Amino acid sequence: SMMLVGVGGSGKQSLTRLASYIAGNNVFQITITKNYSTSNLFDDIKVLYRTAGVKGTAVTFIFSDAEVKDEGFLEYINQILATGEVSNLFAKDEIDAILTDMRPVAKKEIKGFIDTADNLLKFFMDRVRNNL
Repeated sequence: SMMLVGVGGSGKQSLTRLASYIAGNNVFQITITKNYSTSNLFDDIKVLYRTAGVKGTAVTFIFSDAEVKDEGFLEYINQILATGEVSNLFAKDEIDAILTDMRPVAKKEIKGFIDTADNLLKFFMDRVRNNL
């Protein structure tokens, strides 16, 4: 993870997009609307996590100061930067669906994979951290 800090208009976003293109990463940036809320942010982060974790796609997440509609957003971004996890992001049924999707991927990538919910969730989160 990386956080770029600097004066507005200095090219941070352009440089990040160029570096992402060179590295072969997809770029993901939220689109703020008038009614954008924390639940919308969670939905966007869920899409981001599924792309990085389940699909295994390398993703660059661009989040600028213009997208901070609520100061609470910064807490979630901090959690992503610090641990790679956002607490209470997925509901139980969503986690079950993710684990079902991750099972064949884990068995294919890790020889002798021990198929437990904890191992699958750890595998998913490791992929998210590695691809984000």
